[in-house]
Amino acid sequence: MPRNTHFSDVVLCFVPECKCGPVDVLFVLDSSESIGLQNFMIAKDFIIKVIDRLLRDEHFTPGESHVGVVQYSHDKTQELVALGDANIDNIGALKEAVKNLRWIAGGTYTGEALQFTRDNLAQRFTSEKRVAIVITDGRSDILRDQTPLSALCGFNTQVVPLGIGDIFQGPPNPEQLSTISCGGVSIQRENFAELLDDTFLQSVVSEVCKGGYSNCGLVLQKVAISFSGPTDITLVVDSSTSVGSRNFNTTKKFVKRLAERFLSAAKPTEDAVRVSVVQYSGRTQQKLEVPFEQNYTVIADSVDKMQFINDATDVNAALNYVTSLFRRSSRSGAKKRMLIFSDGNSQGITQSAIERAVQEARQAGIEIYVLVVGTQANEPNVRVLVTGKTAEYDVAFGERHLFRVPDYESLLRGVFYQTVSRKISVD
Repeated sequence: MPRNTHFSDVVLCFVPECKCGPVDVLFVLDSSESIGLQNFMIAKDFIIKVIDRLLRDEHFTPGESHVGVVQYSHDKTQELVALGDANIDNIGALKEAVKNLRWIAGGTYTGEALQFTRDNLAQRFTSEKRVAIVITDGRSDILRDQTPLSALCGFNTQVVPLGIGDIFQGPPNPEQLSTISCGGVSIQRENFAELLDDTFLQSVVSEVCKGGYSNCGLVLQKVAISFSGPTDITLVVDSSTSVGSRNFNTTKKFVKRLAERFLSAAKPTEDAVRVSVVQYSGRTQQKLEVPFEQNYTVIADSVDKMQFINDATDVNAALNYVTSLFRRSSRSGAKKRMLIFSDGNSQGITQSAIERAVQEARQAGIEIYVLVVGTQANEPNVRVLVTGKTAEYDVAFGERHLFRVPDYESLLRGVFYQTVSRKISVD
């Protein structure tokens, strides 16, 4: 039974903690034409997020454990980056190397890639537990590439293929996935955006670490979220037609959960944290539903009364409106945080226009977090919303400021609201 102790209003708890590993993790990344550039970028984000979670949540120790990535397309196009390469001596360098992988956009020779992984990476890593995660659309060209898809089988390696629908909305080939997995676990998803779902990421990390924990003991952890000083938070809800009234009502429930968690957090004074709620739709359709408020009952009552606007989507107008709200109403010296619901789809805007709106918000001292719901996001626009840059995407920054769920029901599943509130509360 965990043992609790209290300091001020922060709850601390002795909980069991184990280290994941030693374990070697091999990512095999399909970089063929049918994957598509956007999906390839998402797959790279997925790899980096899994690595980050292993380090943060599972106490994965580089040196004892190893990570490597092989990307592939057609004949002899494999590219390998791995911890321990001459120019990759730490996890940060590995993540940068993954980020810099370029989409090959050729054919699909998965068997050859798996044999390359066995010869060049699996032989090099020597932990007793080894897991290979194969990210592919599951349709290898077995006529031109006759290397067996079972190339990693019988080699003391657990092979987990993630078969994902391609840009032509074709489903993965289940027979090929079964062969790749050596008859073990294979996972299918309709689209690449689902890879970044919080629950799915956690399930992948759990699969990597399953049966491979060591050095277990009790450690003191902080359970509740906390704020170190005055903080004003605005929750910006998408109320456009594409959301739908049912999903809008689900969003309201999620917003109330977040507000309650923020206001019940440990904080230096009772009035340190304030929450406001804005909903938006078209260019002139922004509505301040809750001015900055410290009373949860008042917030919940106002959110319950919110009416679905059901019109166009203008995320830039919403950003500009909230920036003005903070300038008018936020307290001097308070941290300013905005969580905006957006899939990046917005009528008649350009990435450069989004960049300007985000930069203006930042100049007002506002830190922006983005919550993407669904699988039809405009990924280039989302990246600019998160980073405020059209030219470059900072993966580490995105990990802290971007949240994804595959559908609106997932907002209310598990502890997703705790994940969101924890990241927003961190200084």
